[in-house]
Amino acid sequence: MTDELRGDEAKEQTHRQFLDVADVDTWSDLQVVMVQLGRAAPYWRAQDTQGAVVPQQGWERDWDRRFRLVEYKYIEWCELRPKPDSTGLTLADIVGVCEAIGFQTDVLADTVRVLGYRLLR
Repeated sequence: MTDELRGDEAKEQTHRQFLDVADVDTWSDLQVVMVQLGRAAPYWRAQDTQGAVVPQQGWERDWDRRFRLVEYKYIEWCELRPKPDSTGLTLADIVGVCEAIGFQTDVLADTVRVLGYRLLR
């Protein structure tokens, strides 16, 4: 077996590990809604299917420019965290907004994980 074929098989195996549960349009809808919410929008961080997290440390608040830099079709998950000063959406509000758009969510201790892919085990 050539290295090229092994590489293609490895890519295929990696692809099979995930179940796609959101599409580019869904992520775009989330971005639009969060921009419209302005200062009430939660903080976010996202992980792609290769394990890279944006931002690398902490949380991001810029939904207008920074979120659009993330390539939507590769987002494994995006965690949303309410603002600590209670000026924004609550966890329940975040879940409601995300589910109204069509996302699957997991509620964690103090964040909502919005799913782009489910990891198959």
